[in-house]
Amino acid sequence: MTKSCDPAQLDESQAKHQSRPVDEHAAAAAAGRFIDVPPDLSMPPASPSPYQGRVPPLLGYSIREFCGAVGISVSYFYELKQAGLAPRTMKLGSRRIISVEEAQKWCRERTEASESAKREARQP
Repeated sequence: MTKSCDPAQLDESQAKHQSRPVDEHAAAAAAGRFIDVPPDLSMPPASPSPYQGRVPPLLGYSIREFCGAVGISVSYFYELKQAGLAPRTMKLGSRRIISVEEAQKWCRERTEASESAKREARQP
């Protein structure tokens, strides 16, 4: 049975016979000492994970998410819905979802409607 010992306690002749080289930083940390390391050497560069940054595409908004994305309140959304001006929703279980395509279509329609209202207001 071999006995493991703290690398900080090994002297140089014993450290040579170890199976792994002694890491100065690990030995110093084990002994309660700190070594100043330049900030560029403190952490090795992280290799990007093949899954990093891969988010499933957004296919629909909840009503609250849609309102946040467009910048309106939920109560105003329901006012628009009452007036027939809100985007169409689809029911999924107990939830109402607005598809991304429907949200984009609604934004285009609202933009066109506001532009035509401006043109009509300018005409004598």
